[in-house]
Amino acid sequence: MPLPNNFCVAPFIQLQTSKDTSGPCPYQPNMWNVKGDIKDKWNSKELGNLRNSFLNNQKDTQCNRCWKEEDAGKESLRLRLRKFRGSANTDKAFEKFIELEQYKKYPRILTLIPGNECNLACASCSGTYSSKWNSLTSADSYGTFQKTMGNWNLSDEQYKDIVDNSTSLQKIELFGGEPFLNKKNKLKLIQKLVDKGTAKDIVLYFNTNGTVYDPSYMEYLSNNFKYIEIRQSIDGLHKEFEYLRYGANFDDVIKNAEKFASLPNCNFEVICTVSIFNVLTLVEFDEFMFRKQWSVFYNIASWPDYLFLHNLPEQVKSKIKLPYKFRDIEKYINLESCETNSWKGFVEYTKILDKNRNLSFKNTFPALYELVKKHGYE
Repeated sequence: MPLPNNFCVAPFIQLQTSKDTSGPCPYQPNMWNVKGDIKDKWNSKELGNLRNSFLNNQKDTQCNRCWKEEDAGKESLRLRLRKFRGSANTDKAFEKFIELEQYKKYPRILTLIPGNECNLACASCSGTYSSKWNSLTSADSYGTFQKTMGNWNLSDEQYKDIVDNSTSLQKIELFGGEPFLNKKNKLKLIQKLVDKGTAKDIVLYFNTNGTVYDPSYMEYLSNNFKYIEIRQSIDGLHKEFEYLRYGANFDDVIKNAEKFASLPNCNFEVICTVSIFNVLTLVEFDEFMFRKQWSVFYNIASWPDYLFLHNLPEQVKSKIKLPYKFRDIEKYINLESCETNSWKGFVEYTKILDKNRNLSFKNTFPALYELVKKHGYE
């Protein structure tokens, strides 16, 4: 049967998994607590129910992020996956794939959050995904915004489960933490895939903060895997970047980006997460990346709520005018009304960041500060 308009292929080809949780894709990570191995999570009732909702042309509320982006005119992950590899016959291929229930065996794409080892304490992150945040957070030092979490990693058995079933995988996506710092990734996953002989058939994806570059290791990856994809998180320029990606040096990560971009057998792209912080400096950022000839994907912040674009005060929203290229982001800003408590959270959070880190929101984001200073700062 023809695929419905609201169909999403993600739950039929992709599984996001972590230590105790799973989800249908990186846009909706850790949605469900499902016990067992990858096959158990892949055949869970939660994932089955989501598949059925898409086959019935329903807009499942668990996937509100994609629906909101589409309402703003942005090409969501759902839509990007639907034109998989740019083929004009993608829908027919998926129709046959689903009709024959070929998807039930094992996911084709595995998105892993394998641990929280990280050397940065980004303003948009937490101790769940950053061991550095845990080292900086003491009792009540960040109020309700940050609490110390236990550092963690996938078990040896979980890594073995993936390697044992790797003949079914076409792609593995590694998030974090910082995946290039995760020693278990190297020893228990990547090395084992090479030893097993399945690495040559797998695309390996890294979502990295760009602070780590090991030339010999990158050569090893490029030579042994089918293809490498590097997605480097850069959300601003110079001091703006260093405010948001606390602990990183802008010049160093740009040098590393240049190295990643020049790797053979590798695709490189910058991921810019657009939040309240950087929405006014997108043009300057985009021009910088254009001069570098780097592709940029503009990812709209979906967590935490005090960084949501639509939670800017209504009086401020009316003064924000973006170029046509960012028309989807401008529309997203006005998609929902400001939630007053969330905006108050942004004000309180920036004041706490400045105090604990000896930073200045006012001096780092002067244009934004001028617009919002009468909404909680002065």
